[in-house]
Parts: sequence; C-alpha cells; structure tokens
Amino acid sequence: MRNNEFIRAVRLESKLKKEKTVLLMEALSASISKILSEGDSLSIQGFGTFELKKKNERLSVNPSTGKRFMIPPKLLPVFRPGISLKNKVKNFGSDEQ
Repeated sequence: MRNNEFIRAVRLESKLKKEKTVLLMEALSASISKILSEGDSLSIQGFGTFELKKKNERLSVNPSTGKRFMIPPKLLPVFRPGISLKNKVKNFGSDEQ
C-alpha cells in the first residue's frame, strides 16, 4: 500500500477531509519520530510498541577483498505488534478457505 492509498483509507475510516487527514498523518509521524529521537518508546494499547533497539558493534568481512572491519553500534527504530494486532493478522484470510 502506498502513502496516498493509506491516507485514503484513514480518511474513509475517520470521515475527515483529505487535508485534515494529511495533517493528522504528518503530525503522527512527527510525534513518533520525536519520541524515538528522545530515547523514549511509544506504546499504543491494542496496536503495538515503537521503540529503539541497540545493535551492538560487530565484525564483518568484505566478500570481494576478504578484509575484516568493524561495524559500529547503532540505534534502530523497531515496531513490536501488540497481541490484538497479531491475532487480527494471524486470522486474516482464514475464513476464505
């Protein structure tokens, strides 16, 4: 699903005008980004949790030269789905068979 399709789906579900839906989506994205950039996590009941995960420093090898090098540690944003979202996805399409 592309961004425009997602905005249309949210607009139809919320019955908001397109302009307000776009502003809502931009505000949601900015808010989640700000929360994560401050080192906090965001838990939305019934949906899931946005949080930062630390990837440790690790050794890697360039396959063409065989040279070894260290990849520095970094923080990555991750999403962990909640139980009700997992159940909805797990049950998706089960009634079609």
